[in-house]
Amino acid sequence: MPRNRLGRLLGRSAPADGPDPADVAEPRLPVDTSFPSARPQLDPGAEGTFDVVVTVAEPTLRVGGHLAAVRAAREAGAATVVVSAHDVHAGPTSTYPPVAAEPDAVVARATVAATWGGAVAAARPLLRSAVTVVQDASIELPDAAYDRLVAAIGTPTVDGREARVAVAVVRTPDDVVASAGAVLPQGSAPVAALLRGHPAEDADRLDGAVVFAADEPCFAVRTADLAVPVPTVDTRTAVARLTRDTADAGAGDCVVVPVGRAYRRSALRERRYDTDAASALAAWRDARDDTAPRALERLGFVPGAPAADVAGAPVALREPVVRAERGAERLALRDRGERLRWSVRIAAHPGPRGDDWGDTFFARDLARALRSLGQEVVVDHRESHVRPVSEHLDDVALTLRGLDDTPVHPSATNVLWVISHPDLVTPAELARYDLRFAAGPVWAERVGAETGLAIAPLLQATDPERFHPGAVAAGTPHDVDTLFVGKTRAVFRPVVRDAVAAGVDLAVWGEGWEGLLPDGVHRGVFVANEALPALYRRARVVLNDHWDDMARDGFVSNRLFDAAASGALVVTDPVPGVEALFRGAVRTYATVDDLRALVTAGEQLSDDDRAARGARIGAEHSFTARAEVLLDAVRRLRGARG
Repeated sequence: MPRNRLGRLLGRSAPADGPDPADVAEPRLPVDTSFPSARPQLDPGAEGTFDVVVTVAEPTLRVGGHLAAVRAAREAGAATVVVSAHDVHAGPTSTYPPVAAEPDAVVARATVAATWGGAVAAARPLLRSAVTVVQDASIELPDAAYDRLVAAIGTPTVDGREARVAVAVVRTPDDVVASAGAVLPQGSAPVAALLRGHPAEDADRLDGAVVFAADEPCFAVRTADLAVPVPTVDTRTAVARLTRDTADAGAGDCVVVPVGRAYRRSALRERRYDTDAASALAAWRDARDDTAPRALERLGFVPGAPAADVAGAPVALREPVVRAERGAERLALRDRGERLRWSVRIAAHPGPRGDDWGDTFFARDLARALRSLGQEVVVDHRESHVRPVSEHLDDVALTLRGLDDTPVHPSATNVLWVISHPDLVTPAELARYDLRFAAGPVWAERVGAETGLAIAPLLQATDPERFHPGAVAAGTPHDVDTLFVGKTRAVFRPVVRDAVAAGVDLAVWGEGWEGLLPDGVHRGVFVANEALPALYRRARVVLNDHWDDMARDGFVSNRLFDAAASGALVVTDPVPGVEALFRGAVRTYATVDDLRALVTAGEQLSDDDRAARGARIGAEHSFTARAEVLLDAVRRLRGARG
């Protein structure tokens, strides 16, 4: 930063004949331990507007780690964004360079606060809008999160009051819940994060539930109610006191607001027990909180044995945990075989990194199908296959076997469905499961005979609500002649190579094709899953191929089910039984000449007959049909075991 800019921040001006000697050495300011008590000054026209306070740890500020939050708040329409720095590691002699002004934000003060609460206190007097969102820079919010939090303020709650604090559900990077609000296990004890360690699907079902407070620094409040924070280095206690005090000031409630993928990118500091924390918790000595059982009741759960540590540990406090158990109604339903809780486990990464994995789409479609049969389903990505806090709630652990050998569940019925990469599956892995299915009938029969383990064939599937023929007007031309959608997989995939050699009119979408194809063939890197059905319908012929081991063992690609159910004619490499399986919608080729002839001939059916065939394929090979097979098998096994 230029020295004269620092000088302006400190109220000095540089002399005309050269820099101020005091600017030669960068000035440093002592840590600020004050807690301004001035109230926000609301603008008369503030109704309908919101401000955002971005609190930021000083090391994060130093590398610009808060700028993404500032930009997101501005793009969401915040009237004012206030940046306020803190460092709970600060000591009495800590000093810092002045906090620099930001182009899109107002800096609360040039000093660094000693605590998170001090940072919020410094921002309070600068707030002018009707609603304020407080967000620590360590928490990344998705699009529309601000709108959801702001919209929740003032909504009626089940207790006949209004929501005065909207508590964002925050996830850890492995896509399990960090907190869905805070509850008070007992008076004077630290608050506990509701649903900590649960799958995100559990928290999604708590939309609007009343909780005692927040314990993650990400929430919205009515600005006029925003309380003065308490001075403690324990950020969770500071957040809880601030949100509970704010709700009380407005005679309202704190409510849970699932906002999608809100991730905590760095951990909160370990709990610190100081005299300020003791004083803050003492305010709740006689408090009684019934929000945990009421929230868990929504999910069919009840609180388990108390596991909260009371305040009083000399240095650190372990994180209290509200452990959920199955409620009586839930047990009765399970005993009648009507409803089970399924954990669908996939190899894809959590969050945006795994969004374009086929396993992700497959798991979502299967989960919807199981839910349509009255089942409860959560999806666990590769980092959440083990959930020590909440996995005891699962009845069935279904592994969609792709790239990863997944640890089996310690108490659930373990089901394996091999859908790809069969050569990676070992006999030892198969033996760990209670039920085994494979999308390759040839492999299932051969490996079952070799190992002596029962492996039932269960083909992949499609979602006919999305992949269906649609309305096709008579005589409508197909504006894509020969289509391929897929990545290169680091090789020149055989069907694409053969199509180029055959000289067909080819269009390719997918990653990694740059420089491999003739000009004009590569049309794009990515096609959204919801856009695929229309693209398949527009194509005269859709191309497909398989990994060698999948083709050899009858693992029919999921693309064949989706494209054929959309009404497309598909040409693929040889797979045992594939042509009969798809009623002529899929044809195989062996040579470049074969491929050229099949593409040239195209579809011989009328548009109406083609659409009818696609509808039949979708009905026969739907995810619901596959889910019924899985559910029946699990019920039979559990019934046999008593």
